[in-house]
Amino acid sequence: MPESYPWHAAQWAQYARRAQKATLPHALLLSGPAGLGKLSFAHRFARFLLCDALVGTNACGRCRGCHLLLVGNHADFLHTAPEGDSQQIKIDQIRALSHFVSLSRDSGRYKVALISNADTINRNAANSLLKTLEEPPPFSVILLVTTAAAALPATLLSRCQRIEFRCPARAMALEWLATKAPDIDAETSLALARGAPLTALAWSRDDLLSARRAVFSDIQRLAEARDTPVKVAERWRQYAPEMIVTWLLSWLVDVVKLRSNGTLGGLNNPDVVQSLQAVTQRLDLVASFALYDVLIDYRRMRHVPLGPQLMLEDTLIALTGLFNTARP
Repeated sequence: MPESYPWHAAQWAQYARRAQKATLPHALLLSGPAGLGKLSFAHRFARFLLCDALVGTNACGRCRGCHLLLVGNHADFLHTAPEGDSQQIKIDQIRALSHFVSLSRDSGRYKVALISNADTINRNAANSLLKTLEEPPPFSVILLVTTAAAALPATLLSRCQRIEFRCPARAMALEWLATKAPDIDAETSLALARGAPLTALAWSRDDLLSARRAVFSDIQRLAEARDTPVKVAERWRQYAPEMIVTWLLSWLVDVVKLRSNGTLGGLNNPDVVQSLQAVTQRLDLVASFALYDVLIDYRRMRHVPLGPQLMLEDTLIALTGLFNTARP
């Protein structure tokens, strides 16, 4: 069953009320940073729209509609997501979605189509979806979920009503984390997750905080010529390329900030400040900015296989160059 999060309260109240008044738009775009539970909100909203016996503004969890959704067999719900090696949403998937929403309703309430990672929709599929959004069948709702709304075609954006999700207030996030994992370092986890509670929780549970510290320690060893890129690459193979990119971007921002103005405030990685300071004066700023641009390009390619070995080798060569060409 999808979880309800306290930072969803305002959006939930608004759109549950609109559903009850039958004033829902045909397409809702749920957008915002990762780690806020947008997909959980979408599943919960689908349950609400398809429940046969609502309890206030929540699905009852016991009726036929709720049971069919729970077992993944509701005739009025379709979930479309990227599939295959290309990690794209393709035109055949969107044609199937369009056919689905055109069918008669089984429950008598809504037809609900959910598109997760909507920013991966390819051009042909987007054009096909546009036709459905221009002439939507009555009582059909399409929920699109994305962390990169800007990647969607403007024509699709203009036909969706956006529900924007933002990171909750720090106090709310820390309180929630305390209830879920009282033993974690919530302050550090939340800071590293840039305020996204679910990311902070996942990092703590998977012990990614320790892995990140190990990566930063490796960078310091490279800076001090106490290790080689080849050996470091062997150790980094155990980490997902996406995590390496995320950690290195946060590290670069911190060391450039320290090199530029020496301030310790607002660092992404406050728990490893000594390691950051140890390499700051060895840093070549121009090379750092160049590496930052390369890593941003890698992150934009998140739905395309990065070639982990190639990415690691290129990145470590560039990292080593930050220090080989630097002057204290």
